[in-house]
Amino acid sequence: MASPQDPVFTASSVKLASSASPRRHRRRIDPKVWWAYAFISPVLIFLLVFSVVPIFFSFWVSLHSWNLITPIPEMPFVGVENYTRILLYDDVFRRALVNTFVFAFWGVTFNLVLGLAGALLLNSRIRWRPLWSTFFFLPIVTAPLALGMMWTALLNKNFGLVNALLGSIGIPPQPFLSSPEQALGCIIFMAIYQYVGYYVVVFLAGLQGIPQDYYDAAAVDGANARQSFWYVTLPLLRPVMLFLVVTNTIGALQVFDLVFAATTGGAETSGGGPANSTMVVVLHMYNTAFKFFRMGRASAMAMVLFVVIFVITLVQLWLLRHRE
Repeated sequence: MASPQDPVFTASSVKLASSASPRRHRRRIDPKVWWAYAFISPVLIFLLVFSVVPIFFSFWVSLHSWNLITPIPEMPFVGVENYTRILLYDDVFRRALVNTFVFAFWGVTFNLVLGLAGALLLNSRIRWRPLWSTFFFLPIVTAPLALGMMWTALLNKNFGLVNALLGSIGIPPQPFLSSPEQALGCIIFMAIYQYVGYYVVVFLAGLQGIPQDYYDAAAVDGANARQSFWYVTLPLLRPVMLFLVVTNTIGALQVFDLVFAATTGGAETSGGGPANSTMVVVLHMYNTAFKFFRMGRASAMAMVLFVVIFVITLVQLWLLRHRE
């Protein structure tokens, strides 16, 4: 019998070990993993068909001149001409981009402050808290088109209820949506009215998720109410604030239905008016595509907005997470 030091024994052992090693280390996929992929596959297919593919198709269309009538294979290729036109020569697009940024910044900022204030109020010892939460949340379940039409009637400069109330206290009637100086502010106010309840409910859930032990420990250390809010409440609400800021900024930069409903009702306020004071990017994109049939230029606007939203989202995520 060969000894362990025998070269033949050693070589054969190494050979057997090397041949058995792949089999021994070969991992079998758990059937539960296959079931997991099977369950999420419909969502992945949905995202691929209705999100990823349209993005690439929009980018491809943005490099062509298409009037929605010419067959897709016969679209004239124009390269970056559509991007050049909207960025360098389209004054309405630049105005719409500025209006969109203003709307998103002030809308999200005011909603954050008012939402947190409302949540702190509801989180106190207030009676009928569920009723007040429902009252705050009701506007968000209203369709933006209906909400825009409602506020258009309320803010009408001739027979609106708001001007009637202002007149009763001696303030002259205001033009509101008919004024280039006031129209965008009115749109921002409508958005705040609609979404502040959503902020309140989300902030309230975050506040109720903070353990009372943190406040008790702060009180033992001598912290007053302001210090507890600044050093306990706000840091623990940072994930909630990150979620609200990112998701609602993305939504605000894509605002369309509220502006469309509030500014498309007459000669004075048709389509982002007056004087494009409420024109936003998506509304200008809609007009370009379906009123002037310049789908290539509208697709270029969509891609520019996509890049802007992507960059702003990355910056927000970095800033808010970096502060943690």
